[in-house]
Formats: sequence, structure tokens, C-alpha cells
Amino acid sequence: MFLIQAIKAIIDILIVIVLLRLLIRPVEANFNTIYNLIFRITDPILKPFKTIVKNDFYCVCLSVLCLVIIRGLIYFSTGRISLLSGEGASILNLFQLLFQFYMVVWFIAILTGDRVHTPVIGMLQRAFLPLGSLAARLNIQRKSFSLFSFVVIFIIYSLISYLLHNITSFKSPPLSFKFYYGIVEALVLIIELFPGFFSLVILVSVLLSWVSPSPYNPVVQTIYGISEPLLAPFRRIIPPIAGLDLSPIAALLCFQIIGGVLRQTIINAVGKLI
Repeated sequence: MFLIQAIKAIIDILIVIVLLRLLIRPVEANFNTIYNLIFRITDPILKPFKTIVKNDFYCVCLSVLCLVIIRGLIYFSTGRISLLSGEGASILNLFQLLFQFYMVVWFIAILTGDRVHTPVIGMLQRAFLPLGSLAARLNIQRKSFSLFSFVVIFIIYSLISYLLHNITSFKSPPLSFKFYYGIVEALVLIIELFPGFFSLVILVSVLLSWVSPSPYNPVVQTIYGISEPLLAPFRRIIPPIAGLDLSPIAALLCFQIIGGVLRQTIINAVGKLI
């Protein structure tokens, strides 16, 4: 089981890196070290597919599809699920990853607002360009875009989760997986970001504060741009003690405890409805 989880994590990382390439303009890779690194990592992955299609977008799509299929075969190789269920679970994992990525970028946009402008944040926010075009067509005002984008992404994921669970399930009657299960799954994925990704960002920011990195480094600016708004409410409640900032510890404990409680509460509530 540990090996399967490790392989899944590696494939998830590769998928994220490959998809990030779509958010980077080729010319930017010549001037930005981080973007150049992403291109250098993904070039070997995309190279086999460039013999089939020349367009980078289609190469990325084919490479992600290949990684998803490989992960599905690994699930199937355990002998616990069918090939269809294994591939279905792998596809669902992809959409879970995409949903959490969009939620991370959405929270970053909310946390940083107009205060933090870094190349990394700017690159990530390009993921919302399709939603920006849709909002413009629907005459959604700029001040309502955050709520609009959240609702659209939430509903799309809930629907995809509902469909995939039903397609890969052999339970009877058909459509035994209820739509509100997809909603619950989306809520749980959002909650898990705080004891997961955002706790990791806070931990990294604490480690960085010990080594005093260059404040002009775009990665450092991005990490502090995300962590500082998360820590601000805790700093207002817990002042420094003997010059020691305890807000990161309080935030990490709060995210772990409240995140775990909320997740279990939602799961228990759904269990009573089944």
C-alpha cells in the first residue's frame, strides 16, 4: 500500500509540473529560472508525444492522459479492483488534483489580493483566464468574479465526481451514487487543503525565516505572500513571547484539529443519510 501511495504521489507531482507548463509562455522560460526549470523537467516527458503532435497543448494533454492510464494500471495490478474501476479511480484522482489546484489558486488570490504581485502568483492566476472569458460573456462584474469562479469550479467538480463514481460503479440500481456525495467530496477536498498544503506553506515560511533568504526571490515572496495573511489572525490573538512568534504553531495546530474535526463531522453526517 505504501508503494502504491508513493507512486501515486510521484505521478501527481509529474502531472502538476506538466500542467504548469501550460501556464508559462515559452519566451518567459528564457528569462525566469523557475520557468526554465519546469521546461527542462517536462521536455523529456513531452518529447515522445511531439512526434505525434506539434502543439504543446496537445502534447501536455497526451502526456497527462498517459500518466493517468499508468496510474490506473497500477491500481488494477493490486488485484483489489477491476481495470475499469482502476482507470476510473485514476481519472477521478486527476480531477481531484485539478480541483484542489484551482482551490489553492483561488485562496491565494483571496489571501494576497492586490498586495502581492510575483511572477509565480501571476503565472498561477492564468489558470482562471477561461473563467474570466466566461464571466465576461455573462457580464459578471469584477467584484463578483471570485464568488462566480468558486461556484463554477465547485459545481463542475461535484458533477464530474458524481458521473465518474456512477460510471465506474457496478452497484444497483443505476445512479446509486447521489449528487450530494460529490458536493461532500468537494467540501472535504477544500478542508484538507488547510491541514495539508497551507500548513506546508506555513512550515516552509518558518524554515525560511531561520536562514534569512533574499526577500527579492520570487519564490520567497510568494511563500510569505501566502503565509502572512494566514498567520495574521493568530498574531492578533497571540502576541510574541520573549521575542518568539508562536503564531505558526497555533495556526498549524488549529488547521490540523479543526480540519480533522470538520472532515469527520461531514463524513459522519453523510453516513447517517446513507
